[in-house]
Amino acid sequence: MSDMLKYPRLTDLEKKAKRRIPPFMFAYLDAGTGRDFAKDANEAAYREISLTPQFLRGRVAADTSTTLLGKVYGAPFGVAPIGLSSTIWPGAEQILARAAKAHNFPYALSTVAGDSIERVSKVGGDITWFQLYPPADRDMCLDMMRRARECGVDTLVVTADVPAPSRRERMRLSGGPVGSRGKSMYTPRVIMQSMSRPEWALRLLANGGPRFRNIEPYSDKFGGMGVTEFIGSQLNGGLDWDYLDIIRDRWPGKLLLKGILHGQDAERAARAGVDGLVISNHGGISSDAALAPIDVLPSVVREVGDRMTVIVDSGFRRGSDILKGLALGADSVIVGRATLYGVSAGGEPGATRALEILHAEIRRTMGVMGLTSVADITRDHVVLPRELPL
Repeated sequence: MSDMLKYPRLTDLEKKAKRRIPPFMFAYLDAGTGRDFAKDANEAAYREISLTPQFLRGRVAADTSTTLLGKVYGAPFGVAPIGLSSTIWPGAEQILARAAKAHNFPYALSTVAGDSIERVSKVGGDITWFQLYPPADRDMCLDMMRRARECGVDTLVVTADVPAPSRRERMRLSGGPVGSRGKSMYTPRVIMQSMSRPEWALRLLANGGPRFRNIEPYSDKFGGMGVTEFIGSQLNGGLDWDYLDIIRDRWPGKLLLKGILHGQDAERAARAGVDGLVISNHGGISSDAALAPIDVLPSVVREVGDRMTVIVDSGFRRGSDILKGLALGADSVIVGRATLYGVSAGGEPGATRALEILHAEIRRTMGVMGLTSVADITRDHVVLPRELPL
């Protein structure tokens, strides 16, 4: 029996993760930006939404499978891309890819993950998506797209919602090396915190330290900059609609645009031939004043939901949260922090446990609601603040 079974809730895995990784690294994973207003609002929004159960249906055998972008997955959620995930817990990308593949959930690898699309796609196979921060160097962008396609990746997730560097104040206060371009990241506080988490530190050293394997092949373009400085120079503010048109023209597979929070942007994306949207505020790390994606979701679905796939992320912590997103019109959900809590708490068993908890909560909530299929979830099953159930 896995030791992880003694953790029945994601919050238990979160507490365990906090004890296993350095404080500055936990702050990177857990914090939003500013005073965490947007991150906290994301989570609070779900507490204000209720589901309406329907009883006298007998014992319900809930089928959680769903069709997304032409492929059948085991549940209506997947693993969101998270940058520096192999620094949060060394080897996290392959751990998550294996766990997601075992459950037939999609896994999106970040451009700025520690591991490369070549290595991760060998583990994840056809459930692997690639999240692209379009760099200012468009030849580099097209080459990353080529690499992803040659690895068998069908779904590209173009991220639009980080046009400027994020301010991670809580990470700074925790001693993290944010904003240290041109300086050593190994400050005395970083060293001391790392020594206090010896398993994490030894695993990171064995992994070669913090890595950006998707970016490293372009070292001839660094021009004397370190890799983190080069990333900062390339990945903020380079995307516009003309650039998106180029990506759409050159990418033969499914194309998702991540970070949309405005109906006019959704409409413009539909005209650009995008296959789907990810309604997202980047987990609250881009702007402290951003709208909660779940609040924006119904209006975006009304605008373009009949023309494209709509996915939502940011703030999902329970299986019931995922069902609230589906009832408000989303085709699926992607979950980020919660999966990394699991990895950090217990490696691959922890990742598996996090996914199992979410999946089990979905099945249990569907049973209470009298739903046998994900396709049966409708707007009638959710009640927003100040609404009354039908």
